[in-house]
Amino acid sequence: MKELLSIEDPIAGLLGAWSAGLNLGSALLRIALIVALAASIGCERSSKRHSAGLRTFVLAAFSATVSMLLDQYVYVPSGFCFLMAMITVASCDSLPLLSAATLLAVTSVSANSILYSSRGQIKGLTTSAGLVSCCILGFATGAGLYTLTLIVYVFLLCILAGFPALK
Repeated sequence: MKELLSIEDPIAGLLGAWSAGLNLGSALLRIALIVALAASIGCERSSKRHSAGLRTFVLAAFSATVSMLLDQYVYVPSGFCFLMAMITVASCDSLPLLSAATLLAVTSVSANSILYSSRGQIKGLTTSAGLVSCCILGFATGAGLYTLTLIVYVFLLCILAGFPALK
């Protein structure tokens, strides 16, 4: 089952084995990468005067990246692992508890950016979805999936910046 879950990242292959492992250099690379990517998404949102801007997007993605890095370092044994091992064929080596908590926190914050106007209009829904998407982008970066991170980033930026022009 482990063979099915192993992913070879082409960008990590170009950078070298150090970028795929968990060490200080790869952690700094992942954090710097997500701060730069989230900052460009946040700038796009704040330039259009949306409720969540540069700092909000950077903090959400940064938190997701750091929590994913910590989840990879920390092993939290649980009775839930035993239950999951009985139900599925996959083994449960560790649970991404910090990442799950981060996603819940970002979802709570993003839900507060949704406003209902007096005319029954919903405002902030795209900002909320963008925050959650940026959080997931942070998870991919924290996991060391550089190629997936860049692909998702390009699509996310195109959706947020390009699609309003099509309306």
